[in-house]
Amino acid sequence: MLTGNADGRLPVILAIVALLSACTSPLSPSVAATAAPKNQTGLTELDAIIAAALAGDVRDLRQLFAYTQTMCTFAEGLSGPPKCRPDDEEGSPVEVLPFLGPEGHFIRKADMDSWTGLEVSGLFAAYQVSDSAYSDQDYPAGEYALVFAGSPEAPTSITLQVRHGRIVRIDFGSDDPPVIRPEDVAKYLVPPRQD
Repeated sequence: MLTGNADGRLPVILAIVALLSACTSPLSPSVAATAAPKNQTGLTELDAIIAAALAGDVRDLRQLFAYTQTMCTFAEGLSGPPKCRPDDEEGSPVEVLPFLGPEGHFIRKADMDSWTGLEVSGLFAAYQVSDSAYSDQDYPAGEYALVFAGSPEAPTSITLQVRHGRIVRIDFGSDDPPVIRPEDVAKYLVPPRQD
């Protein structure tokens, strides 16, 4: 125990002990600020989407969609703009949520009550989307991408493209674990899981 101050070292020793305690404390502000809990990014708007997806809450997810306003077409072929229905006119305006996978397709806002939700097991990664990521007027990219591992029953990847706190596109991949193209990533908020 330090009881004296005969040579003037006690204040220096106490200062060093205090500094070391602050650096190794489990509640150190520098450590606590950078360690986000599992399945969270630290951004409130993204964490709300993650929580709804992991809970399988279809109603909450539907409220988080931002629909693309575009025009339908009778043109044949895969992907492209949404297809018109028989009672539509070519170029009729429609509100849709785009889905991108091996082929693109859409669900109209009017049909969203039949959407059954997502089957995900956990957040795999989250990143800020780069300018080189695929995007067009019918399949907009987000500012952020939330990449989820699929469920054991459906081992695929699901990426939610998010802009202004709303899901603007859902991407499906067939890789388990998910594969993220480096050119799509401006920076990681949550690096890819290694387990």
